[in-house]
This record gives sequence, C-alpha cells and structure tokens, in this order.
Amino acid sequence: MVGTFDANTPQLKAAQKWVDAYGTRDLSEIGAVSSKDYVHQTLPKSMGLPEEGKEVYTKRLEGLLPSFTNFDVRIQRRVTALRLAD
Repeated sequence: MVGTFDANTPQLKAAQKWVDAYGTRDLSEIGAVSSKDYVHQTLPKSMGLPEEGKEVYTKRLEGLLPSFTNFDVRIQRRVTALRLAD
C-alpha cells in the first residue's frame, strides 16, 4: 500500500526551502534553513571526516560552492513494500 502525503505540511515546506537553497547555491539561504545546532556528517563515515557544526560547514561550503556550475538537489520519495508471510 502506498501512502499519500500532504505537500503543505511544515516539514515538507522546510524540506523544499532546503532543496531550493542548495539548488541556488545561496549561502545566506543555506544558513537560514539550517538550525543553530545543525551538524553535518560527511558520508561514508569510513572516510573518517569529523562532524562539522553550522559555522564550520558553512565556511567550507563558501570555498566549495563557487566551483559548481550546477548543483542539482532533488527530493526522492522511496517506497518500501513489505509482505509478511502467513
């Protein structure tokens, strides 16, 4: 069974703002959609990179984002089907 969702929920509106901020590579918008206690974890964890707080992560993005001419961010909805045996 596939569930439906309301695109007008506060959570989905916040997610869309986040996607838009990264899609435009706008650091001020990225900062605005990130909470003050935001923590970024680079994956895979096996790379051994430390978690970064909002300020450190934003500073790193400041140096990285200008090198991207296109930064495509999408929300993908994944559905997992589970059927239990009788």
